[in-house]
Amino acid sequence: MDQDTRAEIDKLHGRVSDLKERVVNLEAQQPHINAALTRIEKNVEKVSSHISKGVWIVLGLFIVAVWKLVLNGKLPAV
Repeated sequence: MDQDTRAEIDKLHGRVSDLKERVVNLEAQQPHINAALTRIEKNVEKVSSHISKGVWIVLGLFIVAVWKLVLNGKLPAV
Protein backbone atom coordinates (compact mmCIF):
# COMPACT_ATOMS: atom_id res chain seq x y z
CA MET A 1 0.00 0.00 0.00
CA ASP A 2 1.51 3.33 -0.99
CA GLN A 3 1.64 6.49 1.13
CA ASP A 4 -1.20 8.30 -0.65
CA THR A 5 -3.61 5.42 -0.21
CA ARG A 6 -2.66 5.06 3.45
CA ALA A 7 -3.17 8.81 4.01
CA GLU A 8 -6.62 8.67 2.40
CA ILE A 9 -7.60 5.68 4.55
CA ASP A 10 -6.45 7.54 7.68
CA LYS A 11 -8.53 10.58 6.68
CA LEU A 12 -11.58 8.39 6.13
CA HIS A 13 -11.03 6.67 9.47
CA GLY A 14 -10.90 10.07 11.18
CA ARG A 15 -14.11 11.17 9.48
CA VAL A 16 -15.89 7.96 10.49
CA SER A 17 -14.75 8.44 14.09
CA ASP A 18 -16.06 12.03 14.05
CA LEU A 19 -19.40 10.82 12.68
CA LYS A 20 -19.63 8.19 15.42
CA GLU A 21 -19.10 10.91 18.05
CA ARG A 22 -21.80 13.07 16.49
CA VAL A 23 -24.26 10.16 16.44
CA VAL A 24 -23.56 9.42 20.11
CA ASN A 25 -24.15 13.09 20.98
CA LEU A 26 -27.40 13.19 19.01
CA GLU A 27 -28.61 10.00 20.66
CA ALA A 28 -27.84 11.49 24.07
CA GLN A 29 -29.84 14.63 23.22
CA GLN A 30 -32.85 12.73 21.87
CA PRO A 31 -34.73 12.37 25.21
CA HIS A 32 -34.37 16.11 25.85
CA ILE A 33 -35.59 16.93 22.37
CA ASN A 34 -38.58 14.61 22.77
CA ALA A 35 -39.48 16.20 26.12
CA ALA A 36 -39.26 19.69 24.61
CA LEU A 37 -41.45 18.69 21.67
CA THR A 38 -44.03 17.22 24.04
CA ARG A 39 -44.15 20.49 26.01
CA ILE A 40 -44.52 22.49 22.80
CA GLU A 41 -47.36 20.25 21.59
CA LYS A 42 -49.22 20.65 24.90
CA ASN A 43 -48.85 24.42 24.77
CA VAL A 44 -50.09 24.54 21.17
CA GLU A 45 -53.13 22.47 22.16
CA LYS A 46 -53.86 24.89 25.03
CA VAL A 47 -53.58 27.92 22.76
CA SER A 48 -55.78 26.26 20.16
CA SER A 49 -58.38 25.51 22.82
CA HIS A 50 -58.37 29.11 24.03
CA ILE A 51 -58.69 30.46 20.49
CA SER A 52 -61.59 28.11 19.81
CA LYS A 53 -63.39 29.26 22.96
CA GLY A 54 -62.80 32.88 22.00
CA VAL A 55 -64.25 32.36 18.55
CA TRP A 56 -67.36 30.74 20.05
CA ILE A 57 -67.80 33.65 22.48
CA VAL A 58 -67.51 36.25 19.70
CA LEU A 59 -69.89 34.27 17.50
CA GLY A 60 -72.37 33.96 20.36
CA LEU A 61 -72.22 37.69 21.09
CA PHE A 62 -72.80 38.46 17.41
CA ILE A 63 -75.84 36.17 17.29
CA VAL A 64 -77.24 37.77 20.46
CA ALA A 65 -76.74 41.26 19.00
CA VAL A 66 -78.50 40.33 15.77
CA TRP A 67 -81.34 38.71 17.73
CA LYS A 68 -81.77 41.88 19.82
CA LEU A 69 -81.96 43.97 16.66
CA VAL A 70 -84.61 41.64 15.23
CA LEU A 71 -86.67 41.74 18.43
CA ASN A 72 -86.47 45.55 18.67
CA GLY A 73 -87.44 45.95 15.02
CA LYS A 74 -84.31 48.01 14.26
CA LEU A 75 -82.99 45.66 11.63
CA PRO A 76 -82.84 47.56 8.31
CA ALA A 77 -85.04 46.22 5.53
CA VAL A 78 -83.29 44.49 2.71
